[in-house]
Amino acid sequence: MKNLFVVIASMILAQSVMAQRKESPAVPKEVVTAFSAKFPGSELKKWETRKEGYIAKFTRDGKKYFAYYSPEGNWKGTESRVKWTRHLPENVQKGWHNSGYVNWYVHNIKKIETPERPLYVLHVNNGTLLSSEKHDAFKEDHVLTFTGEGELVRKDRI
Repeated sequence: MKNLFVVIASMILAQSVMAQRKESPAVPKEVVTAFSAKFPGSELKKWETRKEGYIAKFTRDGKKYFAYYSPEGNWKGTESRVKWTRHLPENVQKGWHNSGYVNWYVHNIKKIETPERPLYVLHVNNGTLLSSEKHDAFKEDHVLTFTGEGELVRKDRI
């Protein structure tokens, strides 16, 4: 019984130490104010600190978002996931269909809202041929970036 108490006490102590490590970093007031003004009513999950600024992880209407801020509190952009290609705006769907990559497998889609314009990023590959070890023999991965008008503005092979 005494050993059980010691085990439980050590687990509680370990959890409190881990909880202290997970605390959000000190985020400048300007950044927090800018976030609150841009995304009122959102549920902030946590902040991350990076050398180039801060990332707010939050939910709104049941959807996950990442908002990026400079150290001065300037909003740089917001990232969210687009679940299916059918959820892309019509112009972006047309651009993707005309890009030559429409038959490639789509791993994921992100919508990036910036102060200039929204962008849609598709991670695609053509990995359909398997080697004898069951690895993609001739797989090519690409990241395609489209504007909201459906123009392919960037194509990177990764």
